[in-house]
Amino acid sequence: MSFPEEFLHYLWKFCLLKKQEFKTTSGDILDIISVGLHNNHAGPDFESAKIRIGDTLWAGNVEIHIRSSDWYRHQHQFDQAYDNVILHVVSEHDQEIIRNDGTEIPVFEIKNLIPAEIAQNYISLMADLSWIPCEKHLAGIEPFFIKSWLSRILIERLEERSIQVNELLKEYKGSWDDAFYITLARNFGFKTNAVPFEMLARSLPQQLLGRYKNRAFQIEALIFGQAGFLNKNFKEEYPGLIMQEYRFLRKKHGLNPIDKYLWKYMRLRPRNFPTLRLAQFAALILKSSHLFSRILNEKDSRRIMRMFSEMPLNSYWETHYRFGQECQQTSSALGDKSIDNILINTVAVFSFAFGLMHGSDEQMNKGLNILEKLSPESNAVINRFIKIGCIPENAAHTQAILQLKKSYCDQKKCLSCGIGTKILNHKNASTVSNVF
Repeated sequence: MSFPEEFLHYLWKFCLLKKQEFKTTSGDILDIISVGLHNNHAGPDFESAKIRIGDTLWAGNVEIHIRSSDWYRHQHQFDQAYDNVILHVVSEHDQEIIRNDGTEIPVFEIKNLIPAEIAQNYISLMADLSWIPCEKHLAGIEPFFIKSWLSRILIERLEERSIQVNELLKEYKGSWDDAFYITLARNFGFKTNAVPFEMLARSLPQQLLGRYKNRAFQIEALIFGQAGFLNKNFKEEYPGLIMQEYRFLRKKHGLNPIDKYLWKYMRLRPRNFPTLRLAQFAALILKSSHLFSRILNEKDSRRIMRMFSEMPLNSYWETHYRFGQECQQTSSALGDKSIDNILINTVAVFSFAFGLMHGSDEQMNKGLNILEKLSPESNAVINRFIKIGCIPENAAHTQAILQLKKSYCDQKKCLSCGIGTKILNHKNASTVSNVF
């Protein structure tokens, strides 16, 4: 059977070929001292490898293909990056490969060196049509191993999200406060109203809101007005007053509101209605100007978490979810799950990103500590992982699980996943070294 290159990479990287005397296709004894560093970018597959062929010690790069002829099919003969390849590892040797200087590249054929058990495990895993390939095996993996892998995956997720933060920073000319403000607004809308919340924030710079610091009436008028909710006359006093104030502020600052129809209510509980979310957002803006700067200077992650609680809203929202529609008295405060969502998707991400870009372990650890102190998230993906034996202890674990599902399970990248390789080679996974 022909295996894909990524499987051959896995065998080489983790030294999983049958233990015996190795020889090149020319009959020379081959001693693998170091397999090299796996290269996931352009160029040879493994760099800085060390091998001995006969009596000669070589240091250089290793290229891996299914067939030797793939060298020419991939046009490596035209790429100088491949001139330093010291060994061509192939499943099947079907053609001699000559370097540009006229010398032949040694070939190591491995099709008869693949352990049958590992090959069968791989075939079974790739053919599994379950929700995720390892669904039937996950419960048999030690929890400590899974948690260790999730810790690595969490860093990967935060690094990916840091790239998104950097793109926003470029747009706002390096202003962390502005980038944080836009992201915070987007996450206040959660999935349903993320887009209109971001549009609102972009139409209403925090520098303008800062001019009305400690003036709740103006802040509320600006936010509801720019959101498109103050474009009619009201019978109730509170919305009528902020409508009049917004008309003045709109003319003064040359503002253009977004369209009201962008806001969605369908299938939302009243406590998640955009009008109540906007009131909560106004309360946070009123309470915390230059919020990200405060977060950076605060060392206690629990105090950071408390910044998003105890935000007093106008009493109007104690009996309303929407303008002009009175309801029974209820709590208008931001709920614990909503606060957790903002801490997970905004505060922790920005703390980590800032630390990553400025070389600050303190800020990176602050982001990680916040996730570790929060309760596990609950959604369809997390609940399915729990059902098959992966039990998260905190939000750090659930964030890692979401990354695992998106970047590994959905793409069947089992050979790049610690859990996948553990299942493929359960006998040797705990003792793998970098030497044959």
